[in-house]
Amino acid sequence: MLRKKEGNNIAQIQYTFNKNDEYYTPSYAIYPIMKKLKQQATIWCPFDTEDSQFVKVLKDNNFDVIYGHINTGQDFFKVEVPICDYIISNPPYSLKGDVFKRLYDIGKPFAMLINFQGIFDNKERFEMFKNNKVELLWLSPRVNYIKSGEYKASGVPFQSGYLCSGILNKQLEFEYLDKKQ
Repeated sequence: MLRKKEGNNIAQIQYTFNKNDEYYTPSYAIYPIMKKLKQQATIWCPFDTEDSQFVKVLKDNNFDVIYGHINTGQDFFKVEVPICDYIISNPPYSLKGDVFKRLYDIGKPFAMLINFQGIFDNKERFEMFKNNKVELLWLSPRVNYIKSGEYKASGVPFQSGYLCSGILNKQLEFEYLDKKQ
């Protein structure tokens, strides 16, 4: 359970699998953020399984990777944070506000690949990003995610990139994707 304070009451939110949150990241979308990391760093991928492209690409490029996923019993909101240099993943979009709150509470450099549409529209998120270090790595062209249960990448109607803290040199950076990687 994620405990979320609402006024003087504490509401409990059950973190459960949401099929609409399962969009798999193609390998080419990992290379832009990988270029920004210290070599041979330890990375925690808290929303990934061993079959994740984040895990595979980072390991293949000499990073030490720790991973976990709600389907294998590792709830990001409950699990003890492993010793790591960075937290990197593609989080469940339906929980984005709660994910970023926990990331800021943890205090480690992070990069989350997300849909940028509406990310600053929510007042609570707006204030959170306004009051914390936030960086954006804008990717072009759009990432073609792989939907759960499908075998081919599909176009998406949204622009995505990495929302980061403590990783980029500037608050806004741009990267072209090489979709052949």
